[in-house]
Amino acid sequence: MSLPKKLVSYLEKNKVRYDILKHRIAYTAYDLAATLRVPEVGVTKALLLKTEQGLVLALLSAAHQLDLARVLKVLKAKKARILKESEMVKALKLGRKPLHAFSKLYKIPVVMERALLKNKSLILPSGAFTESLKLSIKSFLTLENPIVGTFGVRRKSKAAKQKKKNGTTSKKKRAPIRRIMNHGFPKP
Repeated sequence: MSLPKKLVSYLEKNKVRYDILKHRIAYTAYDLAATLRVPEVGVTKALLLKTEQGLVLALLSAAHQLDLARVLKVLKAKKARILKESEMVKALKLGRKPLHAFSKLYKIPVVMERALLKNKSLILPSGAFTESLKLSIKSFLTLENPIVGTFGVRRKSKAAKQKKKNGTTSKKKRAPIRRIMNHGFPKP
C-alpha cells in the first residue's frame, strides 16, 4: 500500500519538502516509534473526534494520551468523543486506508498538541500502514494552520504502572557498602 495520490499532489502543489519513511506494518504511533527506533515525542498520532460542532482531527505525540476534558476547553465544545475505527471509515470514506494527518483534505479542522511544537520535524501518519511522512514542523503549521492547545497527558510507562500496582516506591534500596580490610595479611 502506498501513499494516497490526493495527499502526494496536495504536498507537491503546496511545494512542501517531505521524506517518505518506509517501515514494517505499524498500526499505532507507539509501534511506529519502536519500529523506526525514534523517540515517541516526535511521532504524531491522529485521532478523529466528534463534537456537537462536527468532526475534528486531533494530533498529538505517541508519548501522550488524549485528555477529553482539556480538548473540550481548547475546542470550546460541550461534548466530544473519539470515533471508533468503523465510524471513522464511514465518516471519512477511508476504505481500507488509515487516517492521515492532513485535515484540509478531509475538510475538517485540526487541533494540535502544544508539546509537538518542541520538535523541529514530525513523523506523521500518511494514510498507509507501511509508509509515514517526515516534514518540518514549520511546513506543517503553514500548510494546515492548526488550532494549538494543551490537551495531551504524558502516557505512563509499563514500569511506572507496575510500580503503582505493586505499591513500591521510586526510591531504590541500596546495599550496604562492604569495606575490605587488610586483616591478617602481611603489608606489602
